[in-house]
Amino acid sequence: MKTPDFEVFIGISKLMQALGLPDPHSPDFQLYRFEESMRTRPAMSPVYRSDTYIFALVTSGKLAFKVGISDFLMQAGTLYFLSPWHLQQYHRLEDLTGYICFFNENFFASTPEGLQTIRELPMFQLEGRAVCDLTPDEQQPFIDLFEWMLKEVNCTPASRWETMRHLLHIFFIKAQEIYEKNCDTVTDAAKNIRLTRAFERLLEEHFLLLSKGRTGKVFSVNEFAAQLNVHPNHLSSMLRQELGKSAKQLINERLVFEAKSLLHTTELSVTEIAYRLRFDEPTNFTKFFKKATGMLPREYRMQAV
Repeated sequence: MKTPDFEVFIGISKLMQALGLPDPHSPDFQLYRFEESMRTRPAMSPVYRSDTYIFALVTSGKLAFKVGISDFLMQAGTLYFLSPWHLQQYHRLEDLTGYICFFNENFFASTPEGLQTIRELPMFQLEGRAVCDLTPDEQQPFIDLFEWMLKEVNCTPASRWETMRHLLHIFFIKAQEIYEKNCDTVTDAAKNIRLTRAFERLLEEHFLLLSKGRTGKVFSVNEFAAQLNVHPNHLSSMLRQELGKSAKQLINERLVFEAKSLLHTTELSVTEIAYRLRFDEPTNFTKFFKKATGMLPREYRMQAV
């Protein structure tokens, strides 16, 4: 029997079709109420990656969500953010009410500075997801903004998309206030360091290519530095100063994270994962994983179940 793998969806239309969701408002944007899809959306999704940013507010119901190596429970008051390309799977435990929005980078293509702002939001950083639990009073401004956006997206004027981009920025400003107040932040020290951000983005892009079989190896520090037009020693020094880790450590951590994601989220064998991550021998992958985590890949998979 074929080992279950994961699917990759490029474009919001394909993602909506695969998940039994309403047709998108445009190829680059989708917004709807959860209750509009309860009849068509399957209770459990496939394991997949997509090129979309997602944010949502649950006002009632429950959804178990698996992202990479983490498991979440989305329920009343959950405000949720997810950046592209992370392995994910959901399982609906109770019918949901609330709102969910999907957009991709093309939606901000006309405003490069806007796209840069989105990429640098703490909710959409390297870890790829943020979950906050809001009180009823904290939820209301976001409910109001979602309703405003729903009204605008169903209008016909050509200016609706420009209005929508402004409303998204307002939403993210308010969300960042809540996030920094109530949620754990990651890599705050690197917030304003362009080289660090560029390295993080390049690292994610490289591992996306790796996961899709479009690169034959994991880049070395020298190769990442060449891509960024800096000396390898300068890159490692800057990363150690801002993140407390060298470039080599961060590359290895990202490789371990990808391995954990595949072990936790898919049923690929250890051997299949080793070759997918471009190890020349499964035994070398096992040694690498054991050294990094203190346990064998199979032990981690059993513990993560």
